Order: sequence, then C-alpha cells, then structure tokens
Amino acid sequence: MKVKLLVIAIFFSSVQSVFGQEKVYYNQTEIGILAGKKTDTWDGQDQSRVDFSIITFHGAKISKHHALGFSVGLDQYEDISIVPIALGWRGFLGKENRPQFIGGMDIGGGSAFLEKKEETEWYESWYQGGIMFSPSLGVRLPAKKGKTSLTMSIAYKRQELEFFQGFFEPMITPRPFSSLKLPAGYNSITETNYLYHSLVGRIGFIF
Repeated sequence: MKVKLLVIAIFFSSVQSVFGQEKVYYNQTEIGILAGKKTDTWDGQDQSRVDFSIITFHGAKISKHHALGFSVGLDQYEDISIVPIALGWRGFLGKENRPQFIGGMDIGGGSAFLEKKEETEWYESWYQGGIMFSPSLGVRLPAKKGKTSLTMSIAYKRQELEFFQGFFEPMITPRPFSSLKLPAGYNSITETNYLYHSLVGRIGFIF
C-alpha cells in the first residue's frame, strides 16, 4: 500500500507542478524497467533480474541547453523498494521545436524507509540505502501543439544497499543502532552489502 501511495504522489506532484510555472521550469517524468544483476558481497554471486522504476525530475533551465534540479522516484528491486533522491542535470542538443538529444546525470542516494524493520525477542533486521549514481541519454519528441514532449531514454544506474541483522544479548534492552560501535544490548550485528548495476529503459513526458 505504501508503494502504491508513493507512486501516486510522485505522479500527481509532477503533473500539478506543471501548471502556473514559468517557461524556466522543467519537469521530466518517466517510467520504465531496471534490467541487470545484483551482486551479493556475502557470497560474491550475481543474479539476473528485471524490475520497475519511476523517476520525476524537477528543475530550472539555467540556459537554452542546460537545466539543473533534483530527482525523486521509486525503484523496485525484486521485493525491496528504494526511493532514490538526487541532484541532477539535464542537457539538450538541437532546436527546441525539433527532436532533441537529451543527456542527464543524477547523483545522490537511495532511501529504504518503505521497508519495515523486522523485530523479535531474539533479533531485529533492517535495510539501509546507499549511494546512487545514474547517467542517461535519450531523445525528446515535441508535440505538434503545446509544450508537452514525449521522451525515450536509456540509463545506467548504480545503487548500493545494506542489510543489517542484530542479535540481542539476553535480559538486556537493545538501543538504537550506531555505526560507530556495537550498541549496548546487542550480542552481534551482521552486515550484508548489495550492489545493483542496472540498464534502465524509460518512456515518459517533458512538461
């Protein structure tokens, strides 16, 4: 349910922001698939996957061929939901009223706040997002009337993810996790790092 509500919120925020904006405002919203491999550093093995992705970029044109802003979205890696939040750049090559090439770059991180923390009397486990990096290249196909344009793009996305599992010591109340030292109340904490490399295919609109 949280995932569905987030997708709806992202979509309507992108559409609602279009109205009342001056020409300097730039919005690019796309949906697509993430195809690639997941590397589990616990055993070093790779697994193929195909997942879902949505991204909306909100920015301002600082010149005729460049826009700066931020992006937010939702990436569904198998059964794990990651919300990427990044600073971004978009560049354009060609005349505005003609098809254009679009280049992009997003650098930021992914949050795993949609994932519930599992807790029992013996242990608790949780996910934590990491650094995200994603260059992209695509085309913009302007409509004959109006300012809306169709976009098609491909991108590379690198996303880090961590999974923690902490085991409690008997008869001791656990404390919040700290990366600086083993918290009181924990007998041990295991950490598993995941690295997702994805080729992303998207289609969407520029408003």
